[in-house]
Amino acid sequence: MMVPVVFVATVCLVAAVYLMLDFQRMRSGVVQRYHTQALNLAQWTDRNLDRLAGLVRDAAGHSKDLCSPEGVRGLRQQLGTAPLLNVEFQGRQGDACTVRSAVSLDELCAGMSDRDPVQIPLDLGDGRRLLLDLNGACLLEAVVPPEADEGVRHRLLSVQLGRSMPATPQDTGDATVAGVLSMFVSPVELKAQSHKWPVVVVINVPESSLVHQWLATVPLQLSLISGLGIALWFGPMSLVRRRLSVEGQVRNALRRGDFFLAYLPLVDVASRNWVGAEALLRWRHARHGVLMPNSFIPWIETSPLIHDTTRWVLLQAARDLSHMSQKVPDFSLAVNVPPVQFSDTRLVQMADEAFGTRPLALCQVVFELTERQALDYDAPALGEVLRSLRHRGAQIAVDDFGVGFSNLALLGMIEVDFVKIDRSFLREEAWTEPHMLEAMVPLLRDLGVLIIAEGIETERQLERIRSCGIRFAQGFLFSRPIELEALLDGLPALPAPARPA
Repeated sequence: MMVPVVFVATVCLVAAVYLMLDFQRMRSGVVQRYHTQALNLAQWTDRNLDRLAGLVRDAAGHSKDLCSPEGVRGLRQQLGTAPLLNVEFQGRQGDACTVRSAVSLDELCAGMSDRDPVQIPLDLGDGRRLLLDLNGACLLEAVVPPEADEGVRHRLLSVQLGRSMPATPQDTGDATVAGVLSMFVSPVELKAQSHKWPVVVVINVPESSLVHQWLATVPLQLSLISGLGIALWFGPMSLVRRRLSVEGQVRNALRRGDFFLAYLPLVDVASRNWVGAEALLRWRHARHGVLMPNSFIPWIETSPLIHDTTRWVLLQAARDLSHMSQKVPDFSLAVNVPPVQFSDTRLVQMADEAFGTRPLALCQVVFELTERQALDYDAPALGEVLRSLRHRGAQIAVDDFGVGFSNLALLGMIEVDFVKIDRSFLREEAWTEPHMLEAMVPLLRDLGVLIIAEGIETERQLERIRSCGIRFAQGFLFSRPIELEALLDGLPALPAPARPA
């Protein structure tokens, strides 16, 4: 009876510590996210205030007396729709006046007419000075992300000239509150000061927002902890034996040649000819028969055997490509590569070993970046590997675009030749407004990448991608993954050489 009690108590203690650490991890992520957002808003504010200052100086250049009817009219015309409360002008002769905006703030900033007034002083030269009173909340309204978490408040406030306020995350919780909970659940205030103007962007994240975001993940976390506890209770060593067993079986499969490649043809939509293929790893298991990738590849990708497996795939793909090229000389072959290997120079060495080191040895090879893991696209090692592969003639494709970590931002970080639209955008039950596929295709085409549609299974789907102008496709409508012999049978034979007359 003592053992179950100790075990349950241990699991509960571990769960409590884990949940506390998980909350702190989530909180740190929120702080970092809003810290970056505050810095971006401060930069935007600098640019916007620079523009307003330019407009005011332009108006001052056309009228020496801004208090005159012509000066007031010119100033109002220049500032236009700026969220202006009033403008206080002081001339070099001691004359002064106050000009109010000609546009009602209720029209520009509904519900914000009396929030966060910001004062911006301007020196117009010749002893003339001007003070702009702006509605800070309205000024930020246009750029505050609409998906901001509930209760989070974005503000633009004035600060004293010469006062430095670093753009660092700050906690505003009451330090006198006792208890462990107050160390974790406290509001967060992020500040980023303008480098040019006496204003500061302040983002306040209340406790309720932090707790709400964390509570959304608690059921999943508790399910994982419970599942782990049950697994440990009923067989604490079985997971270790299973892991060792999988590693041993993979090593034996590589040694015995139990792995093989199946090929999914790449089809030209207009002619339906096979113009390329994607190499897919399969395991012909002695006990369980042919295993699909999802049953072993996720484990291999996180194990030391990933390099041995990728090397085997590249060597086999190179041998098979030589047979394909005999029938279609410009036939292309795509190889899936896990994200972690794109930052490892061993990938280039393995490609050289498999396809050779002659110039443009990889001109028929497409390396597909699979997006099952996050990847730092700014890493120097990643750029070096991609440049080396491209120097050898290889092309780069992004797989499953539109889901996971694949998005338009990725295309701005690395040079990509092909984008493979995920099959989820082509399911007929998902054909609702707005049409995401039709919206993505022009954007991708403008970025200069070729588009491949995945998962084409019906003529309706084929007609839809054809109407969008997508040139290439893959899917069971054309062929299921097949082995090399079947692929070669489906390729047209080279024409016989012409005989001399």
